[in-house]
Amino acid sequence: MTSNSSDIWVCLPAYNEATVLEEVFTELRSEGFNNVCVIDDGSSDGTGELARRLGAVVATHPINRGAGAAVMTGIQLARQRQWQHLAFIDADGQHVVRDLHKLRELMQEQQCDLVVGSRFLDPSLCIPRSRRFFNGIANTMTNMFARGSYTDSQSGMRLLNRNAIVAINLDIDGFGFCSEMLMKAESKQLAVGETAISVRYTDYSVSKGQDLQIGFTTALNFLWNIVFR
Repeated sequence: MTSNSSDIWVCLPAYNEATVLEEVFTELRSEGFNNVCVIDDGSSDGTGELARRLGAVVATHPINRGAGAAVMTGIQLARQRQWQHLAFIDADGQHVVRDLHKLRELMQEQQCDLVVGSRFLDPSLCIPRSRRFFNGIANTMTNMFARGSYTDSQSGMRLLNRNAIVAINLDIDGFGFCSEMLMKAESKQLAVGETAISVRYTDYSVSKGQDLQIGFTTALNFLWNIVFR
């Protein structure tokens, strides 16, 4: 059974994703998600222009600021336009769009304000070893400081209701925003849930993710913001 998606805006933070963007839009619309916004994070390959042609609401960063900054721009846009639900998915085609219905159903069933799609609740998924390694470290660090215990603190598939849209402000511009969002939600007494999702790993999507250097920088930024802010 699919949930009603008419009041959900799906936000794609995007940096040079013109190669796959049209495929992602086709999948979104096949699942009934017609309200789409793209945060063009300083792309040089025409991502923003393509998104406009595909019918998206587009906000553009003149320079590449990072995934966290793009997500925060999406949240600010949702606030300004009074959107009731805001979903985030990766623009690289990694996520299976139909899983957004699972996030919506859990939000309704458990009265959650923020739902995160977890790649690690389904043990049958074939996830690259590097992804398991980086996410394992990030989960351990996040859970050390969080009240909850999260299985996939770094997942890019998330659903926020109006309470979360209004309450959450992110300070981290890079990938550390994933953990920061969970902790900001907890600090605002928001209800957070997780549900299992699928994922597709291709050579393209793996190339867009974190490597050792980015992972190290992400960890440092996360710790700095936790300790000194």
